[in-house]
Amino acid sequence: MTSRIDRLTELVRSVAFAGRAAAEEWVRDSGLTRQQAFTLGYLEQNQDRDVIARELAEMSGTTAASVTSLLQGLEERGYVTRTSSPNDARIKIVRVTAEGARVVAGFDESMAAEQRKLFDALDENEQDQLIALLERVVGSDPSAAAPSGGGPSRTAPPSGRR
Repeated sequence: MTSRIDRLTELVRSVAFAGRAAAEEWVRDSGLTRQQAFTLGYLEQNQDRDVIARELAEMSGTTAASVTSLLQGLEERGYVTRTSSPNDARIKIVRVTAEGARVVAGFDESMAAEQRKLFDALDENEQDQLIALLERVVGSDPSAAAPSGGGPSRTAPPSGRR
């Protein structure tokens, strides 16, 4: 017999897996690799500061050569640019282009639509109740933090409220 806690955990995981599956499908359909999509989202999210390839390698736990190859692919598609730092010409600053930002926005829109579909089973009052309950659960555990997404989202996932 499944305990109440086991059932709650199973249901919360199912919601998370549904979001991850939608993100994976979007990435597959976009023609990007998972790493390219993640990098594009990271760059877009950090567009207000100068991100360099070394930071991307450290953040993703990969090599500088891998990041260089990944950035070449994104640059060839017109999603990023690499320009020399005004302080050191050897350092390249990586920025998302308008086209790259459109790709990220497309991901955000797709994820929002998937989340709306998932939570349409609840009316607004039920959604508010679920939000309040989950906030209590998350708020009671200081180690509970919002995980990073599986795609290029630059913002936290929408709440699903209409």
